[in-house]
Amino acid sequence: MARTVNYPKRAEKIKEMIDDLVQEMGHSPHRMAKKSKIKLIDIDFESADLVTLMQVQARISRIILERSK
Repeated sequence: MARTVNYPKRAEKIKEMIDDLVQEMGHSPHRMAKKSKIKLIDIDFESADLVTLMQVQARISRIILERSK
């Protein structure tokens, strides 16, 4: 026999779960109120692994490409 799914009920449960997560994120003590700038001098690129360096390079390349348009 096929199972029937009550989609409106499932959607309501998912919405409740999302609302709970949003509420928890709003009260999280780990949330930073103000973004602090990081100086390149403070980052130790010599100890970073290759994958991390490639990700940083890709992100910088994307930003440069966006801003050059």
